[in-house]
Amino acid sequence: MGVRRELVIITGMSGSGKASVLKAFEDLGFYCVDNLPVELIPRFAELVGQSSEITRTALVVDVREGTQLDALPAIVKSVKRLLPTKVIFLEADESILLRRFSETRRPHPLGAHSPVKPP
Repeated sequence: MGVRRELVIITGMSGSGKASVLKAFEDLGFYCVDNLPVELIPRFAELVGQSSEITRTALVVDVREGTQLDALPAIVKSVKRLLPTKVIFLEADESILLRRFSETRRPHPLGAHSPVKPP
């Protein structure tokens, strides 16, 4: 019987906890990649399929991908032909997102020069 391979793609709203979920997958023994450009996902999946050491992988796809994110559904469909793939989409209540950005004092990735929530 062959090695069971798995790819988990984590995406979702900025501030919804993607980095925390990725850390949890890492704790479970997954090989993890944060903010892999979507156009590299098919090649990444090929390499995982050929690897004798890496079998379970998780990666984050972020909104900072911009228009490249539009290609994600087709990429996921093609990657599913190479290895079992799951997509996790995270979201959070607006009040939680606002609190997280105010606590970290980091700008929202889509609004570097404007507040997280307009007045």
